[in-house]
Amino acid sequence: MGKQLLVIGVLLILFFVFACSTEEPKAKETVNTGTMFPNDDSELALLMRFMYDDMERVKKEIENGGKASIEFDPEEMFTAEPTDSAQVSTEHYKAFGKSFIAAYNAFQNANTKDLARQYSVLVQSCMTCHQSVCPGPMRRIENLYLASN
Repeated sequence: MGKQLLVIGVLLILFFVFACSTEEPKAKETVNTGTMFPNDDSELALLMRFMYDDMERVKKEIENGGKASIEFDPEEMFTAEPTDSAQVSTEHYKAFGKSFIAAYNAFQNANTKDLARQYSVLVQSCMTCHQSVCPGPMRRIENLYLASN
């Protein structure tokens, strides 16, 4: 009986040592290969992101009292490959695009006094289109408004 208790005791000690020393299985690690942008492969999505970055730069220049000009070509909105061709083939998209180009031209030709106002019209043109055609970027576009608006 003494040997049995000794063997049981040793086995219990070994069991607890073994149980405490084994690592818990780790959760399967996942690698996020995606981006924060759901449409990262579309030419039009890439163009829109470039336009946003450029508008952000222009906003800072205006807020600092400088004269700014835009570097992107808005006509590319009509030729860039979209994520969903059904969205950009509508008359609404074409009309919004023409309106944006008019606002773009007014901004590019604005004198320093009217620059902030024309910039605001241009940003509103972006927002108006995205309210109807592709609402995803609206939160980001809100960041483009000047503080005085």
